[in-house]
Parts: sequence; structure tokens; C-alpha cells
Amino acid sequence: MPALAPLAPDAPRIPAPAADAPVKSSLPEGDLVALFRARAEFWAPFLGVSFGRVSVKDQRTLWGSCTREGNLNFSWRLALAPDSVLDYLVVHELSHRAHMNHSRRFWRLVEGLYPTTRQARAWLNAEGARLHAFGAEA
Repeated sequence: MPALAPLAPDAPRIPAPAADAPVKSSLPEGDLVALFRARAEFWAPFLGVSFGRVSVKDQRTLWGSCTREGNLNFSWRLALAPDSVLDYLVVHELSHRAHMNHSRRFWRLVEGLYPTTRQARAWLNAEGARLHAFGAEA
């Protein structure tokens, strides 16, 4: 696996929300787009792919998606996950630029570039429901 590029001193940082503050207001959308775009720009050359627009959405069932046009969409909640999980999802969605499915070839590509894929997926299976519930309207 390639070494993870350290974040620049001026890179977007995700503030810790106050317990009583609305989560979305403490996670500016523009900063999140910059965060996900930076990670996609890091990983795309290793896959030999390009991508278009990066969007951050309030997705309730998906962590991310990739359109046939190469646009990447991510749940803002991923910014609260460990960096290794966020990067796994970025690699996963970028891998759809090579394979628009979840075939064996797709999974070989993902796991070949990101060997801790199984650990990241296990984390999502264990913690995903709590993460999806984070910031949900009461």
C-alpha cells in the first residue's frame, strides 16, 4: 500500500462538534468537499483513473457512490470515521471508475491497492449504524 500523504498544515480539519450543537453546522460542506477531493486526488493516480465532481451529501443508506460520468458522492458522516475507513471508501468509489460493479475483479482491485479493506469494512459493519444515526433528526 502506498504511504498515506500527510495532511498539509492548512488542510481542512473536522472540528469536534459540541454535544448540543447541530452536527451539520460544525462540518462546513465546502471543507468536507475539499477533504474528500484531496483524498481522491491522492488515490486516483494509483488506480490510473480520473474523476469529476466531488459532492458531500446527507446520505442515509449509502456511504458513497460513483456515477458513470465519474462524479463521486460521499456521506458527510464518513468525515467522523477513522482515516483508514474514509480512505477505504474513497478507494472503493474510485475503483468503480475501472469496474462499475462489485465483481471479483473490482474487489481484487480495491484489496490490491488497499490491503486493510477487510478491516475497514469490519469497522463499518460494527459502527456504521451508529455513524448513520449521528446527526439524524429526532
